Amino acid sequence: MSDPTPTAEQIAKSRFQRLTVVRLSGVVLALIGASIMAGKVALPPILGLLLVLIGLFDTVVFPVLLIRRWKRTGK
Repeated sequence: MSDPTPTAEQIAKSRFQRLTVVRLSGVVLALIGASIMAGKVALPPILGLLLVLIGLFDTVVFPVLLIRRWKRTGK
């Protein structure tokens, strides 16, 4: 039987995919929020602003927090 522990390359690929998904979801949220704020979607503009802020957090801040956590735990 093969060893179930992941290799360093598998861990790196998994982390890269996670970071990509987090950043992409942040961009999508920010774009949806911008379309709400522009009046393209019939929702309150404050909701659009909230989505833009959450999207910016997901795109800029959250990946940095993940990387710090991975470096700290060494996993």
